[in-house]
Amino acid sequence: ANSVSITTRGLLVGRDTQDVAKHTMKEMPSVTVNDARVWLPYNIVAFSVIPIYIRPATTSLMEACWQTYISMCSHNYNAQQKESSAAAKLAS
Repeated sequence: ANSVSITTRGLLVGRDTQDVAKHTMKEMPSVTVNDARVWLPYNIVAFSVIPIYIRPATTSLMEACWQTYISMCSHNYNAQQKESSAAAKLAS
C-alpha cells in the first residue's frame, strides 16, 4: 500500500512514469524500515494497553501522521535531483 500511495501521488502531480518508478524504488527501503519502526510498536501498545473504545481514535491519529510521512516521501524529488546532479558533476 505504501508503494501504491507514493506512486499514485507522483503520477497525480504530473511526474513522468519512469521518474516515479525510480523514485518509488529509491524510497521503499527506508519506508519499509520506518513502517516496521512505527507500526509494530504501536500495534503492541494498542492491543495490550489502549482500551478498545479509544483504539480507533488513536489508530486514526497514527494513520494521519503516517500518511503525512508518506506524502513527504512521495514529494521528495528535489533531494533525488540534487543527488543526481552532484553525481553527474563528479563524473565529469
